[in-house]
Amino acid sequence: MLIDSFAPNPDEVEVHSIKIDASPENVHRALWTADLGGSLVIKLLMGLRTLPEFILHGGGKLPRDLRITLKTITSSGFGLLADEPEEIVLGVNGKFWRPTGNLAPFNRADFDRAVPAGSARGVWNFSLKPNGAGTILSTETRVTCGDPRSLKKFRTYWIFVRPFSGLIRLVMLRAVKRACTSPMGH
Repeated sequence: MLIDSFAPNPDEVEVHSIKIDASPENVHRALWTADLGGSLVIKLLMGLRTLPEFILHGGGKLPRDLRITLKTITSSGFGLLADEPEEIVLGVNGKFWRPTGNLAPFNRADFDRAVPAGSARGVWNFSLKPNGAGTILSTETRVTCGDPRSLKKFRTYWIFVRPFSGLIRLVMLRAVKRACTSPMGH
């Protein structure tokens, strides 16, 4: 898998999958266009995640009814590392354990180097595998920390965040499935 070239020895891994009654081509297309954040669960969890930044930097209006697609995800911190018919890979660097996420600006070249001390790297994929007349869509999140101190901070953060992160990914997979199996998705 392509994710192996960006995160070969992760410190943490989380995997989820779903069977979709659609071709890999249709699933790939739906990955880019489906509203991955359309559920109330995702809106609430993402709202909670952005609340510290909102409070610390003076407010403004929180966005409402924002469609969350892979395109919006790649324009808000995650960068596109690979987009192949069988796998899409995204990446992000930062100090995820801090209240504001402390994401570094995306730089593709950073993913060819070791993770710097004091930070972590997240690599997230969507893998598409033909399965009969359908597709198994999997998502895998891998996190690699730059040093033992960062790993300790990340693991403390991950104890609290992991269940919600996993829930977000499951809801996203279901959104792609709905997009593929709805009359508009064909």
